[in-house]
Amino acid sequence: MLALMKSFCLSALLLLALTSGGARAVDRELLTQYSTIPALLAGLYDGEWSCAEVLARGDLGLGTFDQLDGEMIVLDGRCYRAQSDGNVVPVVSSEKTPFACVTFFDTDLAVSNLTAGSMAGLAAALDQQLPSANLVYALRLDGTFAYVKTRSVPRQTKPFRLLTEIVKTQPTFEWKNVRGTLLGFRFPIFAKELNVAGWHLHFITADRQHGGHVLDVRMTHQTALLDLTPALQQNLSTNAAFLKLDLGGDSTEAVRKVEK
Repeated sequence: MLALMKSFCLSALLLLALTSGGARAVDRELLTQYSTIPALLAGLYDGEWSCAEVLARGDLGLGTFDQLDGEMIVLDGRCYRAQSDGNVVPVVSSEKTPFACVTFFDTDLAVSNLTAGSMAGLAAALDQQLPSANLVYALRLDGTFAYVKTRSVPRQTKPFRLLTEIVKTQPTFEWKNVRGTLLGFRFPIFAKELNVAGWHLHFITADRQHGGHVLDVRMTHQTALLDLTPALQQNLSTNAAFLKLDLGGDSTEAVRKVEK
């Protein structure tokens, strides 16, 4: 059942504030993103923004690290790395990221009694309860899961391989009857050349010891909290590699390969 936790306007537009950074007042209804998914797919893994910058823009989010060294998990204002062995460690504020997105999480909606036998099933169950498919949502789901499967890729060295090649041999990890938190975002289909269209989730165990990028999940009778996020600040790179990159193609198939 969908419960409105605070009022919001369904006619809100997704604001794309294209900027390379700079000081701004804190906006809790803003999602801040660093770089784009197509840039990451193209092999731009060098970190440009510090975790301190990321945490200044939000307390919940995800991404990766310099040279694709693990999966970023931002939860309760702290930044963690899910390493390629499935273990999670805290990250120092000076660590750099080539891609991240973060927001200050405030619950707008609660979807209760969620039961799902797969990641696709969870996505469908959540989508059925959304007031609109044309907005960005942040998700936090604290609970007990019958099954969670995650991945985290190891640190890369130059010359970098494409992410679609790296994930062919990605290490994966499985947990059964595990307590923890699912977190992440849902972007609308029209934003597919900025971020993953649909649900993109990471997982961390309740003891903050294990986690990664979510590949599959099973659960019964859980409650997801959602934060409707109507504004997006898009921070683009200014380095030579990004400026020369051809981003005119369709990344749909490449995203499908790396997400699944």
